[in-house]
Amino acid sequence: MVHELKHAVLARQTADDLARQRFVLALKRELTGRIRPGNQLLFEARVRPAMQRRLRSRSGADREEIKRGLLAEPAYQAWAALTRCSQEMMWATVTEPLMRDRERIEAEARRLLGGAQRLGGLDLPAGFEPPAAMREHHVHLQPQGYAHTRDADDVMAGALYEAGGNLYSMGQGMGGDDSKGFAAIRWIKWHRPGFAPRRILDMGCSAGAGSVPYAQEFPDAEVHAIDIGAAMLRYASARAESLGARVFFHQMDCGATGFPDGYFDLVVSHNLFHEVSNETRNATFRETFRLLAPGGLALHQDVAIQNAARTPFEQAERAYDVYYNDEPFWENYADADIVRELVAAGFAPGAAREIQLGKINGPGHWFAAVAEKPAAAPAARS
Repeated sequence: MVHELKHAVLARQTADDLARQRFVLALKRELTGRIRPGNQLLFEARVRPAMQRRLRSRSGADREEIKRGLLAEPAYQAWAALTRCSQEMMWATVTEPLMRDRERIEAEARRLLGGAQRLGGLDLPAGFEPPAAMREHHVHLQPQGYAHTRDADDVMAGALYEAGGNLYSMGQGMGGDDSKGFAAIRWIKWHRPGFAPRRILDMGCSAGAGSVPYAQEFPDAEVHAIDIGAAMLRYASARAESLGARVFFHQMDCGATGFPDGYFDLVVSHNLFHEVSNETRNATFRETFRLLAPGGLALHQDVAIQNAARTPFEQAERAYDVYYNDEPFWENYADADIVRELVAAGFAPGAAREIQLGKINGPGHWFAAVAEKPAAAPAARS
């Protein structure tokens, strides 16, 4: 689409490709911006009165009952079906040009990853097995999922992630330059003027769009990024090389990285935790604490869907993604007390907190949890 950051491993697109994407973009905006708010009206006019009649002895209903009530309504069924179709159409419109241009994209990736003047690095250990959940679930309905790898040259998981993500973001009203990484960096520079991390880790980096800004904004830092898919990481590394960013990519589990204790001054993640299990999230927080150097800073950004501040209706309506967008851990993340979990991972009470991270070029804000390790840190809890 129009706002993509240009680099060598983007697909070449025709006018027809772009027209189809503009149609999907318009459909998504209509469904999200004009039709979805009607779910609240539907709840007030039909679902709530029916529940009150059925549950005469109770003052209200929990989110599971509200989900069942919504699912029984034809208007909600129509919105959900159309929204699911729009997501499938999104993937179809970005997949076709990628498959058509696959041979050239993979050749460009080989050139970038094999060049003598390569800036960063790529580590794909033999025998690494991505977590079962990432093999079994196709998060966001991405075709064949994040972990799929066809062969030793495959980069399509990363190419799909970037192309689909750009189109999805614009459907939510955000510009293609609405970088989560730059939003985090802006806050870090405000919170810690003059902060100059020597080593930075981006956990769950996907196609590397969140990793590159750290290399650009902190050119003297050693930037590392990890994820679980080989094809995703090949693309991320080739993309970073094409953009002139020095990033070292590794195929690793974010809950057990293998880096030395206290190796990083800054540990970040972007939109990771709504896509992983409670066990993985808490292991990642423990790993964050272990990896931070004394005086280090962690910033974990994600979608702002916390259930503690939402009504049962809002919780139920937002559960759409669990059932129709292959997001099995969406509600686990929304229900979690992230600050409490960071403290349980080893951070001192008061050293971890939630913040609202303003978007660069879009409506609203991201959720973020930040935690700091004191200059003289206690040992990690076992």
